[in-house]
Amino acid sequence: MSTVLFLRRASSSAASSASTSARAPLASYIGYATAPTERLAAERPRHHHLLLGNRGARLVATDAPAMPPMYTSTHEILRPDTSASPPDGSVVMSVGLTPRAFDLIGDVRHVEQTFRHFVDIRGEIPEGVPLCMLHWEGFKRTASDELYHAQWANATGDRPLTLPFAAAVVAVNQAAISEAYKTIKADESGWIYKVRARPETMETARKLGLVMSEEQYLAMCDRQEEQEDAEASRSYP
Repeated sequence: MSTVLFLRRASSSAASSASTSARAPLASYIGYATAPTERLAAERPRHHHLLLGNRGARLVATDAPAMPPMYTSTHEILRPDTSASPPDGSVVMSVGLTPRAFDLIGDVRHVEQTFRHFVDIRGEIPEGVPLCMLHWEGFKRTASDELYHAQWANATGDRPLTLPFAAAVVAVNQAAISEAYKTIKADESGWIYKVRARPETMETARKLGLVMSEEQYLAMCDRQEEQEDAEASRSYP
């Protein structure tokens, strides 16, 4: 069976110099007990987006230092928002796509929101339930050889945006909904949702290997790409 691999979209690298404490337990990480980075959250530009006021705890602005992102096994990037500190101790983070995600799907053309249909009694969307569907366009590699000769084909499809832990949506990036192609990208401004999650649910996901540090995530991507290259080579005429 041929492996699908898509052209890399021009975007920022998944690497981040802020993840030197990558293997620290997530519980400590969530509590912001790791070494702070030099850039403070207060120094970052703040953007105003649609807030879902009745769906989450009241957020309190803080001057906590910025923290390195986390990654999911399905190629979402989770950037903790230390400018918001819910009084119940939960974690607020933005949710976007990694560069690897764009390798696999190409460009996001349209976002179909679905999360409002699945909110539970706690105001959360259960783990694995799509927050939205991403409609994409790209190119797939159908075969290649060791000399980097490759065969490509146009492709379209749908990709669910999910999280491996229960979370409440607290903000929607309206630009990502209305102008997906222009807005959704791998850098920090390309987020789609901000969510609030309980630390214990995130720790469970970490223990299962569904949430990981940058170091762990890049190692996973390397393994996947090696396997895809090998399968594509076997498919070359």
